[in-house]
Amino acid sequence: MFQILLVMLLLLIVMLFLFSLKIYFMLEGFSHKLMEIDARLLKIEKEYFELKAKVDHMDTSFKMTMQKLNSLFRSDK
Repeated sequence: MFQILLVMLLLLIVMLFLFSLKIYFMLEGFSHKLMEIDARLLKIEKEYFELKAKVDHMDTSFKMTMQKLNSLFRSDK
């Protein structure tokens, strides 16, 4: 009887160890996925700010062109 309990206890310890390994690798995979997502978000953020700078420059150029056109039309009158 004592031997059966000892074997069951040993099996329980092995099962808990394997379960903890499974949880560890699940968390490791999860953190790896989070790092991939973070890298993608940083890339998207960088592209966003580059595009925003280009659009701001184009907007400024457009406004300056419109001001020049307005001043030309005013000077013609």
